[in-house]
Amino acid sequence: MSQPPERAALAKGLVFVGAATLIGNGAAYLLSMVSARVLSPADFGALGALLGLLVIISTVAISTQALTARRVAVATDSRLEVEGEAIRLSAWVGAAIVAGGVVLAWPLGQLFAIPVLAVGTGIASIGFVVFGSAAMGVAQGREEHVRLSWAFIANGMGRALGGVIGVLVLGSVTGVGIGVLVGCAVGAAIAYRIICPRTWSTHLSGGMSGEFVHILHALFVLFTLTNVDVLLARVFLTEDQSGEYSVGVLLAKIAFFLPNAIIIVLFPKMTSGNSRRAVYVATGLTAAVGLVITVFSFFFGSLVIRILGGAQYADLGSEAWLFALEGSAFALVQVLLYARLATQDRSAVLAVWVALVVLVVVVAGWRHNSVAEIVTTVVAVSLVLTVVGLFMDRRQAPSIPIPVESAE
Repeated sequence: MSQPPERAALAKGLVFVGAATLIGNGAAYLLSMVSARVLSPADFGALGALLGLLVIISTVAISTQALTARRVAVATDSRLEVEGEAIRLSAWVGAAIVAGGVVLAWPLGQLFAIPVLAVGTGIASIGFVVFGSAAMGVAQGREEHVRLSWAFIANGMGRALGGVIGVLVLGSVTGVGIGVLVGCAVGAAIAYRIICPRTWSTHLSGGMSGEFVHILHALFVLFTLTNVDVLLARVFLTEDQSGEYSVGVLLAKIAFFLPNAIIIVLFPKMTSGNSRRAVYVATGLTAAVGLVITVFSFFFGSLVIRILGGAQYADLGSEAWLFALEGSAFALVQVLLYARLATQDRSAVLAVWVALVVLVVVVAGWRHNSVAEIVTTVVAVSLVLTVVGLFMDRRQAPSIPIPVESAE
């Protein structure tokens, strides 16, 4: 990373991928902002719970992208075969998710008071996201940042525009689910066509499934931790309060996803034997972005909340900075977890499991009587986990990743 050409490539990647994530994630927030104005607070609370569920399930897609990127980055003379195997795996996993959506729609809908059709179509949309994410992982592993950026925009815009059209036409949470399903299917097709058309493999290598399960386990726990609060709010708070909490979570998600370009660009470099510099750069840049968002939200919280949810949620302004701090801390945790995944270290996930259990127990047992009680509990857990993650990363020297050819 020290050579000028590499620095120029890194800067170019951050610019392109950064712009793409801003556009893609901005479109996602547009969906939530439009929905907050179209739906009642109670229905928006249901949508917030649905989106929280979908983010948790979408860890399958994120895991697929991370697995693909790592294996493509370290492949030597069999890169095309590795890419084909990743696409094949994503197709099977995506189909399984679509089937799972049919089975889980009714029980999840009953548990969280969400329309059953909205749950089914929402989960099915993740099946297409998995396929598109495998294509993006190919571009990420190749470090083809321009193609990756266009694919990211296609996926983000397809999902968001489909959802916006659905909620405007049908005026319901179900409309969002149907629109998101169509949009995700279109986005996945575009990503595959841009990056790796006709790429396929007739088999899957033995080591691939095991690595995928580990990455999925780690990221599933992380994204459950970062989204379980909105589900707990839906269970313990009133419907209107859960809608208010869902607006605050929009800000937490901005703080969490805004620095995503940093980890996307630097993750392939973390797979090298000398990954420490990449981890330091990613951690420092992510912390800087989080500090800016949190300070801005502290001074202009009411303005931020009015933009995100409308005037009816203005009372949340004084607590906006807490949601920003929560998302920023979790963004740092994500960087540190990815650093361990890049080197195939399997110990860091234990700390995330402990944090998840502590958060659920404390909120369910005691601190669930108001928006403030839940968000301050999440902030405390996220900050402690960040400190633990930094300590673990300093103590654990990065291991040398096993090349794909010898990992089978």
